[in-house]
Amino acid sequence: MTRTMLLALALLGVGPRDLAAQWNLARLQPGDAQLHLTMAIDPAVITSLGYGRFTSLLGATARFGVEAGVVAGDAELRDFRVRLSDDVQLMQRGAFRLVASATFITRGTRNTSFRAVNFGSDIGATAGVYRRGWFVAGEIGFDKAIITHLTHTQEYRDQYYADARDGWYLNNGGTGRLGLMTGTSLGAAELMLRAGVGRTQGGEPLTAPAYLTVGVGFGFE
Repeated sequence: MTRTMLLALALLGVGPRDLAAQWNLARLQPGDAQLHLTMAIDPAVITSLGYGRFTSLLGATARFGVEAGVVAGDAELRDFRVRLSDDVQLMQRGAFRLVASATFITRGTRNTSFRAVNFGSDIGATAGVYRRGWFVAGEIGFDKAIITHLTHTQEYRDQYYADARDGWYLNNGGTGRLGLMTGTSLGAAELMLRAGVGRTQGGEPLTAPAYLTVGVGFGFE
């Protein structure tokens, strides 16, 4: 993998900081919807706005959502994330629930050296206690950067490498994560906090080994 590609993946935010938010499945029922705002810190601040609809999938409670995010302070919106996600409750025993998630991710970044767009996926699971007023759960997951398109700028070619190759790059690596999440209800609003650690798919620590996400969601029918 080229050095430019490694830098592109780092700027694209592949890894724990690029997570879609998960919310309390015990609080909202099929037919309900939710708007949410989250901020992820790892180490850049990524602000995301999302919408989710709760429904029933083969008899299980599920949430389908879309979320878009940009890096805070980037007035030109050069860095962006778009996610399509699905959370499905696989098992319930009283207040204990096991939830699986699958997310399709599009990420983009642009600077003076290159433009990059990446398509990837995230697979995860959470298990914990979910009650209407609060929840706490452990999580595990893996973010895979499947394919990336890289376009070098003329400035990069003039100053560094005239024969730099543009194009598609497959199998760009991935990151695993292990963490905790919790949420509490305040009237119609829900506050969420998640934190944990990440590693590359080879088991090596990331530059920013920990992740932190805070968010607020508003449910409605």
